[in-house]
Amino acid sequence: MPKELMVDPVAQRRAGKLSFAEIRIHAYATPLGEERHRHGDVRLRELLRTMLIIREFETMLAAFKGRGAYADMAFAYKGPAHLSIGQEGAAVGAALALRPDDHVFGSHRSHGEFIAKGFSAISALAPAELLSIMEAHRGGRLLRVTERLLPATNEAALAEGFLLLGLLAEIFMRADGFNGGMGGSMHAFFPPFGIYPNNAIVGASAGIAAGAALFRKVNGSSNIAVANVGDGSTGCGPVWEAMNFAAMAQYDRLWPAQFHGGLPVLFLFVNNFYAMGGQTIGETTGWDRLSRIGAGIRADNLHAETVDGSNPLAVADAVARQRAILLSGGGPALLDVECYRTTGHSTTDANVYRSREEIAAWNAHDPIALHAASLREAGILSANDEASMRDAAGGLIRAVTAAAVDATAMPAVDIPADPTLIGRLMFSRREVPLPITANGLLADPETSPPIRQLAGKRRFGLTETGDKISAMRAITVRDALLETILHHFAHDPSLVAYGEECREWGGAFGVYRGASPRFCPTTGCSMPRSRKRRSSPPRSAMRLLVAARSSS
Repeated sequence: MPKELMVDPVAQRRAGKLSFAEIRIHAYATPLGEERHRHGDVRLRELLRTMLIIREFETMLAAFKGRGAYADMAFAYKGPAHLSIGQEGAAVGAALALRPDDHVFGSHRSHGEFIAKGFSAISALAPAELLSIMEAHRGGRLLRVTERLLPATNEAALAEGFLLLGLLAEIFMRADGFNGGMGGSMHAFFPPFGIYPNNAIVGASAGIAAGAALFRKVNGSSNIAVANVGDGSTGCGPVWEAMNFAAMAQYDRLWPAQFHGGLPVLFLFVNNFYAMGGQTIGETTGWDRLSRIGAGIRADNLHAETVDGSNPLAVADAVARQRAILLSGGGPALLDVECYRTTGHSTTDANVYRSREEIAAWNAHDPIALHAASLREAGILSANDEASMRDAAGGLIRAVTAAAVDATAMPAVDIPADPTLIGRLMFSRREVPLPITANGLLADPETSPPIRQLAGKRRFGLTETGDKISAMRAITVRDALLETILHHFAHDPSLVAYGEECREWGGAFGVYRGASPRFCPTTGCSMPRSRKRRSSPPRSAMRLLVAARSSS
């Protein structure tokens, strides 16, 4: 273990008390006049428009699941539908504070997050850049369909149709969906707008976002990763592991100075008070406010605070402040964004675990109604403007839906005719040459003692006569794993290993035994190998490998 960090018995046994910093709860009180100056009236109206579009999109899916029809269009949608009706303020507010190159990793309830982040990126990108992105996606096939079925007067409107159609086509398993129709509702993504794969496993995006943030940290990127997870995920171990990983003290105490600071990842808990049917406050957890858990990770509470998710401007304010902290090296950060899903966990949820009175009470805090009212009171939006906006949102979703359900214009994925499609989407079938590093650390794995010890062993477990060779004389699976790991670490500087398995003791199965000096010759610790920082992440960003902590 890192021997330079002495555990001092005198210091550790000294009497004292732990103190905790205050955690802000619904502290947002910025006058709307200041928000008008910061964002402008057009952007404030766009927040309402985006929320209306998300609401209509989710309402459409609910109609197909419940009745098999929407706006006189029949369609048998057999996939899942985890809706976020009532949570639009959280999604739109967070997206307002993010940039196109900030990466968002969502949960299975992510349609609203997908649309909000996409619309935010569209508003920030130049028309020529939008066209280039759409042309580059799968050879421009989706763009051609969008131009034909959803004609637009400018690039931004075209891009919005492209985004909505690509998402809905993916949900409906259409071949021209964003991910070839094979990702579906819970795994749709579109990296050019910063929308990364969502996840059907509760809390799983926390670890993925932390890994992405680690890559950004060591490559000097000026963006952040956001893990959108629910309040129920606080009962899942991987979420706690991700927060601990992102906040490790070794970043400051063991890493070179240029890498100091925690990971630039925001754990954004979309807290709708229910984990499927279990009520987190008062039943399945011990916290009264989710933000309280930040105090259990680090002395700065992960900068945690509880925010009103019914107010998109409150969410945007908090995310903007947290983003600045992350980019300054003060991460990770945690936001408890309280909101309420008025629909069930999924369309098969009968909502028997909560009362009608509770749902009705929260309807009075609907984010769309509240934001529209504030805009009307400030003279930013008239009643006629709001009605026209609602009609336009409905018309847009109807047009997108009509295109997506048209089997002629948007044919379904034909698995029997193309049974290897999923493989082609997952694997490139191309060899990627590994660069030869020149840092001297792992340039020659053949000089590693454990590799030299394998030189005299046989690579086949049987003799010429068919007799079994002793494991002491043959290359074992453990040996083969070590050879492979050292080879790739010798040639790919983007790899990093973490966990007890790769420390001095070598792990329960000895895979890493004798190899730790090759990772960090001075201490055997896990840290990035020194190299020049890049101004932006390399194109091979997703080649980062983080070896998760193994059981011992």
